[in-house]
Amino acid sequence: MNTHVTTLHIYITLFVSLIFPQETSVTNFHLEIDSLSALDMEADRHSEEIRDTMVVDLSGEEYFLIDGGVGTHIMAKPWYRNMTVTGFGGMGYLKTGAAGTRRHGGFLINEVSLFWEQDIWNDITFFIEFQINRLGMDSTLFIRTGEVYIYFRSLSEPQSTSSLGLKIGRFDIPFGEEYLWQDAKDNPLISNSAYYTYGWDEGVLFFGTISQINWIFSVMDGTYIRSVEDHPSKAWAGKIYTDLWTRFYLSISLMTNGWANKSAIEFGESHIEPVGLHYFSTNGKSPNDKVKSNLLEIDVKYRLGNLEKWGHVSATFGSAQLIDQNPEFSRDWTWFSIEPLIKINNNIYGIFRLSEIGTYNNRKGYHFDGKTTAGGNEAFGYDTRRFRRVSMGAGWKPNPRLLLKVELGQDWFYLINNSPFKTNNNQRGLIGFEMVASF
Repeated sequence: MNTHVTTLHIYITLFVSLIFPQETSVTNFHLEIDSLSALDMEADRHSEEIRDTMVVDLSGEEYFLIDGGVGTHIMAKPWYRNMTVTGFGGMGYLKTGAAGTRRHGGFLINEVSLFWEQDIWNDITFFIEFQINRLGMDSTLFIRTGEVYIYFRSLSEPQSTSSLGLKIGRFDIPFGEEYLWQDAKDNPLISNSAYYTYGWDEGVLFFGTISQINWIFSVMDGTYIRSVEDHPSKAWAGKIYTDLWTRFYLSISLMTNGWANKSAIEFGESHIEPVGLHYFSTNGKSPNDKVKSNLLEIDVKYRLGNLEKWGHVSATFGSAQLIDQNPEFSRDWTWFSIEPLIKINNNIYGIFRLSEIGTYNNRKGYHFDGKTTAGGNEAFGYDTRRFRRVSMGAGWKPNPRLLLKVELGQDWFYLINNSPFKTNNNQRGLIGFEMVASF
């Protein structure tokens, strides 16, 4: 601005000198220009000093709304860009033998679930699962929520060598491994194992790592009915898991369920409860309405090739102790499985799974259902001493979001000595096809 003023002043001076030459000499004209130039330089120096004093230093402040672009902070983005929606659906055909639950065979929607994750702050997420269809049981299991929790991904210091996170709400009970791959999009077969340990419960869950060891610890209500307790005692579950070396994975799970009428955790539709509570029992019914239990499971997996390039061989062993105040109705049972999965290439695999659960006691049985195709609870009540499932199948992934599976299987029930029921094991086969889409 000062330069423009000086230039205008020079033009005016020239104009005046032309009109009034007798009053303006060349010498005076040059002196005027020199004087104005000196004033102009002084004004420029003064302007620079003013600008230097007006500089605002923002280096000590963080303004996450100012990022010059899309922005990474939660508050710098519209709410819908902090949301992730995923889901899957499994549809197909399933037929069992005459003694199974689908003896006529038919098409079904096996599972449909939607998952909504909403980031509400850095490292804090709200998660909700909507179960639209659940294991082909549309007539009894309507649309409902599954897991619902607030998830703190990191509570530890950034420089820490260990990590710590937190979930609070309703979540999958962190016991065993099958709860991690039970969904149709993750299960390489259509059926689940004979023991199928899973469940969800309300509580608080901590997780983290120490060195190379991953750990989970949770405290839960321990009761089947949602958000309702029937005894002050709680359920406690702990799990550690790690890669002992590149190809060998190990996990160990421990759990105790306090006094409850019906536990949140189940074994393929068979909850931990007093003998005779809901179904027929040849050996009578417990006089008590609550039991407690202790559980252990060990899971191992050997990877065939780096990143399971050629598949894996996995095995499970577990044990449970049901404690009734009347020892006659206390029960112990064990379970195990072995599963080799061989990949033909990145898109095609074959699999075999042998699994069992039972008391292995000719006098003391319990209820093992074989969800959802065997129907053991209704057929034999608490008289089963052993339940076995053998399944084989194949899968093909034509693209990353589509999986096609076929399965051929057989179930066997073995009953206590004095049970009046017949097992009809020769009528307990299974054949099925399933297509799973995920996004």
